[in-house]
Amino acid sequence: MQHSGGIPGNVNWVVYWPQVPEADQPLFESADRLLAEPMQKVTLDRRSGVSRLSAETIYYVKTFQARGSRLKHAFGISRFQRELRNLDLFNQLGLNTPALVAHGQWSRLGLWQGSVLVTREVADARDLGEILEAGDFYRDGVSGARAILDELARATRAMHMAGFHHRDLKPRNVLLRREDSGPALYFFDCPSGHRPPGFMWRRCMLRDLAHLEEGLHGHLRSVDMLYLLKRYRDRDILSAEDKTLAREVLRYQANRSSTRRRRRREREKQAQRSVSAR
Repeated sequence: MQHSGGIPGNVNWVVYWPQVPEADQPLFESADRLLAEPMQKVTLDRRSGVSRLSAETIYYVKTFQARGSRLKHAFGISRFQRELRNLDLFNQLGLNTPALVAHGQWSRLGLWQGSVLVTREVADARDLGEILEAGDFYRDGVSGARAILDELARATRAMHMAGFHHRDLKPRNVLLRREDSGPALYFFDCPSGHRPPGFMWRRCMLRDLAHLEEGLHGHLRSVDMLYLLKRYRDRDILSAEDKTLAREVLRYQANRSSTRRRRRREREKQAQRSVSAR
């Protein structure tokens, strides 16, 4: 990926120079200079994209584009601003995040046009989803797997105790690095997380836990799924309230799966009708 042309409008560009090796500092002189570098595309959707920049250090460059109403961005908070805010919140909660290197946003006539957020690669880390798919979760035995679950439960509990709804708490949004002192989890890619009003909290908590259950299901032993719930609830024995919560999570996940299947069938029928009408 290579950015074509200059960034339009006014640019607010911030660099955390201690995170940048001296050899890479010329790359960060401006957002234009950085985005002109050749990069490897990692992900891309209609609102944002992530690219990998290899220099003295490896960086991940996430760009955000304005979509929809410009007035909404002018008077609301953008996905870029939420992601920046949530990285700071994770650090306040004692959770690991990839090191923030630089960020910037550009506007024209006071209206947001786009943004960029740069983090350093977490060396020797893999995303938890990849580890699960590869069958490496139990690489260090049951005790090693449970040490990971301890960290995952602690982090999820810390978010929820702070009233924070992640909204996309799935294994692929968590990095795992196995260190001599134990597993270290790093949280990233959270542009939708927020603190919902109290009357919405129960449903938001269920959604986070259902996302985790869906991502871990089929990869963990049932007894270890139970272990994760115990650690999340900070108990050795589950109470009646905890068991009710577990049933609610499973019911929520079942309803989500049913809704997805129904919508998929509707899309297939619509596609068939479109073909027949030609």
